[in-house]
Amino acid sequence: MTTRHTAGEEKRFDFAKKLITRSNVWLLRLSGGRLGNSFLGRPVLLMTTIGRKSGRPRTQPLFYVEDGSRILLVASNGGSPEDPLWARNVRVNPQVRISRRGVERIMHAHIADADEKAILWPKMTTAFPYWQEISDRSQRDFPVVVLQPAEPAGALR
Repeated sequence: MTTRHTAGEEKRFDFAKKLITRSNVWLLRLSGGRLGNSFLGRPVLLMTTIGRKSGRPRTQPLFYVEDGSRILLVASNGGSPEDPLWARNVRVNPQVRISRRGVERIMHAHIADADEKAILWPKMTTAFPYWQEISDRSQRDFPVVVLQPAEPAGALR
């Protein structure tokens, strides 16, 4: 069990998170996925969602775990008190585009229910123990998001 962050630590963390996110998106796009595709020894993908309010594409670099043809994500938002915007977006529009090592693919997202999460969570935290650490510090239950290959019909706006 780890201790909670102070308000000042949270503010510094949010600033660093935004800076790292923007830099990582830029680097992945510029290099065609060759640079910035891992961080802290974990694989990173770019996921583009459609903004639930704006209707505009929003791209976020995310850690992921492969599970057969599925991609598993944790909506931890670095342990922040609220879900990340990308998780709120997939609740409204579950069709997303991912880019891994420069290869793009349309996927369908769903939030795992409690039973599915109970099965997936140990696999997720074994792959990336930090998720358990920040979960222990957080006051919310992190959604696990499951991406599955989308049917060929339809394209992300």
